[in-house]
Amino acid sequence: MTRLVLINGAPGSGKSTLADALAQELPMTLALDVDRIKHSLGRWNEDLRASGLHARRLSLALAREHLSAGYDVVLGQYLARTAFIEDLEGLAAETHARFVELVLHLDAPALAERLAGRSRQPSRMEHVVNNDLVGPDDADRLLESLEVLREARPRAAWVDARGPLSSTLDLLRAALTSPS
Repeated sequence: MTRLVLINGAPGSGKSTLADALAQELPMTLALDVDRIKHSLGRWNEDLRASGLHARRLSLALAREHLSAGYDVVLGQYLARTAFIEDLEGLAAETHARFVELVLHLDAPALAERLAGRSRQPSRMEHVVNNDLVGPDDADRLLESLEVLREARPRAAWVDARGPLSSTLDLLRAALTSPS
């Protein structure tokens, strides 16, 4: 059975890096990055809402095609509201894929340190863009925004992301092999 895996978490928590790593473990698994799609749209930054919503629509279409072809999709995205999560869950049902919802959990000091490190040495193009939007001082607010998901999305698995990315990757692998 194909899988649509959502790795949710605050900016700087390692979602995209972990999604990329998981995608490399199985042939033809797609690491889908909504932000990369958004940043590839011309003049996306002139209307952040419109470009973000359109990138989500494009991501759903791409994921639909990939899942329909029989391949897994791993998507790393910060989602503090449930609408797009519900869209992803609906897509999984439509394509007869298993939907796995994971939320990376870490404390504010750890997140602030990661955001500071990303600011000092961005390793991806989107980090440069996102560093203008969030920084270390936003850690508490970002983590608090995800707390609503504990009640709204009780089936989501919360994964301890305080350790190194390699440890978090091991925890994600374990969560993916556990029965839903």
